[in-house]
Amino acid sequence: MPYRVELPDLAYYQRAIRCQAACPVRTDARSYVLAIAAGDDERAYRIAREANPFASICGRICAAPCEDACRRGGVDDPIAIRPLKRFITERHGVESLHPAQLTGPPGSSTTLFDRTAVIRLAAQPGRRRGRVAIIGSGPAGLAAAHDLALLGHEVSVFEASDEPGGMLRQGVPLYRLSRELLDREIQAILDLGVDLRLNTSVGEDLSLAELRRKFDAVFLGAGLRRGRDLQIEGADLDGVFKAVDFLLNVNRGYRVDLGQRVVVVGGGNVAIDAARTALRAQLAQADLDRLATDDLRDLMTRTRDTMRELAEAEIRDGEIMHSAFDVARTAIRLGAAEVHMVALEDWDELPASDLEIEEAQEEGIRIHVRLGPNRILGREGRAVGLETIRVRSVFDESGRFNPVFFPDTQATMPCDSVILAIGQNADLGLLAGNPDIEVTPRGLIAADPETMATSASGVWAGGDLVYGPRILIEAVRDGQKAARSIEAHIQGKRLQVERSAVLQSSARPHRGITAPEYLHQSRESVPTTPLDRRIGIAEVETGYPTEQARRQAERCLDCAVNTIFDSGKCILCGACVDVCPWNCLKLVRLSEIEIDERVQQAVAPAGPAGGAILKDESLCTRCGLCAVRCPTGAITMEQFQFQEQLAYE
Repeated sequence: MPYRVELPDLAYYQRAIRCQAACPVRTDARSYVLAIAAGDDERAYRIAREANPFASICGRICAAPCEDACRRGGVDDPIAIRPLKRFITERHGVESLHPAQLTGPPGSSTTLFDRTAVIRLAAQPGRRRGRVAIIGSGPAGLAAAHDLALLGHEVSVFEASDEPGGMLRQGVPLYRLSRELLDREIQAILDLGVDLRLNTSVGEDLSLAELRRKFDAVFLGAGLRRGRDLQIEGADLDGVFKAVDFLLNVNRGYRVDLGQRVVVVGGGNVAIDAARTALRAQLAQADLDRLATDDLRDLMTRTRDTMRELAEAEIRDGEIMHSAFDVARTAIRLGAAEVHMVALEDWDELPASDLEIEEAQEEGIRIHVRLGPNRILGREGRAVGLETIRVRSVFDESGRFNPVFFPDTQATMPCDSVILAIGQNADLGLLAGNPDIEVTPRGLIAADPETMATSASGVWAGGDLVYGPRILIEAVRDGQKAARSIEAHIQGKRLQVERSAVLQSSARPHRGITAPEYLHQSRESVPTTPLDRRIGIAEVETGYPTEQARRQAERCLDCAVNTIFDSGKCILCGACVDVCPWNCLKLVRLSEIEIDERVQQAVAPAGPAGGAILKDESLCTRCGLCAVRCPTGAITMEQFQFQEQLAYE
């Protein structure tokens, strides 16, 4: 079978930087990781923040698709990209004492999602300033507001709740995301001139039709605010909660009486959040006052230890210390004594991230796979148990969700409460009186995947309201796409992307295969708060200290550095093939290659008897030994840089 080949071009080199290609907003993770390795933390932060207005939040809770794509994962483990982002935001982000000023170029490759690209577009003469209404202050809505404000438009965000943030505030547990950090990240967007109107429900306090008349454009980013119902017996009993409602109540500080035994139905990240939150409960000050003096003294001692760790991490300030002692005085882990998760999927099918599963198990949550809920058992109107049934399969042959159960395999799991984390639904009441907005069979809003435009003129939509529950960074991407599309609509012009690229000699010398900080440095787990000190809302992850962050960043393979072959100098000696420690190079005859028109033009001068060097990009670690070994200098190591700019047609 002939080898299928591809000739390198701009798109090829962009895809080769796999972490950036996998990020929905194209954050240049490679560049900020290498900046950390070089000790330039402020530049690293500026690069991370360039494409993402929620860099500090993503450093804590992003699902990190960049890590899934990381080429280092083929050697041992991926680069710890998300924790390294947290490392730089703690020093130069909104949560730091001296936040970096976001002025001037970031010093990195840029894409059309970047802040710099937006600012350049805003500087073009003769632009019209429009009025844009955004419904919902979650990540999609605020990302759109951020970019539209940078473009100079008048932006008003309408939020039904009394606090902004959407599911970031209502759904993400406090032990994963501090509300102080969330407030600061949002405030940085509001400081651009965005008008935030809280306690304003579109569909109740004012209509979407009214907004469409008053504004040049409307973006729908209200998210999914309703938990999905489970159609089984007993779902309406007291003690049965929907995960969305449960997390909302806990995050707003309300007491939720779960009892001592809790069962969470679901296998996704929301189910994990609900299960771990069930282990944590806030106490009223009066309750805390009744604690034994020794317990309180021990709690305060632990808090002092925590503050010492914060000081060593160079992020101590008066406000953080004040908040920490408030937490110590008002929170302690006195939650459910026993928490179980029941999931339809097998271990390798669970939608929750591996890290979330590992941390849940570490905290004592018992996960039962291949079990489905059959009915909820009750006594005197309250849940007392979950009857389960064994699962034969979750998906059918075509990959669709279609659970099949083993008959006569029912078993009872006693409990005091049941939390249902089986998905969320959209509340489409805001669409009343707007029949021109198309709704999909799934009960979501239909929108163009490139522009986020709906079927209605002047209306855009994005985030979970369009796609269903997804990860944070995808919602941010939707908001950014919509902002560019709205900009084109207001100007009455089409936007195009202008791409340019350059290859230049790499300033980084080859590293071979022996440097200990390069291929022999393993991934280290992010430091976390010890299990016996995970009280109340305290964050579990504490972040990398400086030396550890440097070591982790040095593991990066630097995928923007490429082996460039000069066919005019190559003598097909095969020395590069012999020296390659990863067998990613191969010397073949042209007759062994699948030739298309483009390849034919490139190989024609060699004639039918010629040969070629093929490279398997997935195996290359950029060690540079091939370039060193080449006797004719036909191979060089060159840095690829590119830029994408938005321009009017």
